[in-house]
Amino acid sequence: VASIRSRKLPSADIEEAQRSALLVHYANVSYRLGGRKLQIDGATEQFRNDREAMGLFGRDYRSPWVIPQQI
Repeated sequence: VASIRSRKLPSADIEEAQRSALLVHYANVSYRLGGRKLQIDGATEQFRNDREAMGLFGRDYRSPWVIPQQI
């Protein structure tokens, strides 16, 4: 609420939290693939040329809790 009133960033900005969590997801995918080194595209935050790794990056959801690919 203080951040909204002052229009300043909070001490725990959401973008920093997202990037921190993303690093953990990258490490988990690498671990599941036997420690494979993965190349990450900084612009898209996805793996470069690795379909198997991208398959572990998301999940299939049950209807009606489906998250569309394009929002």
